Amino acid sequence: MKLAKRMFRREFKLQVCQEIDSGLKTQAQISREHSLGANLISRWLREYRQDSISCFAGHRHYQVDTQSVKIKELEAALGRATYENQILKEANQLVKKISQERRFTK
Repeated sequence: MKLAKRMFRREFKLQVCQEIDSGLKTQAQISREHSLGANLISRWLREYRQDSISCFAGHRHYQVDTQSVKIKELEAALGRATYENQILKEANQLVKKISQERRFTK
């Protein structure tokens, strides 16, 4: 079974690096607290120390396309609304059928 690859936001990486650099926490504490590997934290720190202003922004994984996120949210909402509409139509047909049956049985 393959585990899903975890993705971390730029803000989280910056926070982790700043906590380590400021001495608030050690690398081991951060590793245990967030279940992160030591190599991963070391790589983040290396990139952060090279260029703390533009680090973690150049990779395609970290660029958030807000339009595609919004489209996915809207598609999900449309799917839910379509499903609810279908259920309501079926319920309406059942109510009509039951009311017709009652009319004929009286």
